[in-house]
Amino acid sequence: MKRIIGLALATVPVLAGCAARDRPAAVAGTAVVETTPLSGWRAMIRPDDATRIDALPARWATARAGVGRRGAAALRSEGDLLRADAGLAHPALPPGSYRCRSVTLARGTVQSGKPFFCYVGGETGERVSFTKQTGTALPGGWLYPEQDRYVFLGARQRRAGDVSLGYGVDRTRDLIGVVERIGAFRWRLVLTGETMEVYELTPVAPDSQGAGSN
Repeated sequence: MKRIIGLALATVPVLAGCAARDRPAAVAGTAVVETTPLSGWRAMIRPDDATRIDALPARWATARAGVGRRGAAALRSEGDLLRADAGLAHPALPPGSYRCRSVTLARGTVQSGKPFFCYVGGETGERVSFTKQTGTALPGGWLYPEQDRYVFLGARQRRAGDVSLGYGVDRTRDLIGVVERIGAFRWRLVLTGETMEVYELTPVAPDSQGAGSN
């Protein structure tokens, strides 16, 4: 009996040695990094455009600081529309037509455009559609909810009211931005590109919704 126990104990170091040889050798200075798959708008966007979205607060500061004396009064008169930290909680956009107007910060000036109509479609999963229905520049695309804002991924469409040209199809037409609520029944869409273009969005009254479809 003692001899059997002795043989069993003698095999323990041998088995331990085999197990050690079977394990993969550790490589000094390396670590296993687990990555979380991207979701929502981050799964769709190009890395350089994602960087521009993340850098929007700094872009606001640069654009406002670059406004000269001629634009200073206009900057003040626009109030929350052009204030970087004006975003509020509960940004949900009701579907329907909106009266819109654009204000552009470019070349040290504040340029205001003519009013037009926009349309916010119903939900498709978590995202909602956005189209500019009248005018010449025609942004259209999808709004992806993220905490207290939406992230816009779209393109300059070829026809008013269209949304068939998606982000990433034609790099020269791609548009990115952020939608925030800035007051009671008041939102803004900030398109960040070579210039900073801000759309003010106010819902059309329910009994006048047909006006936005032309």
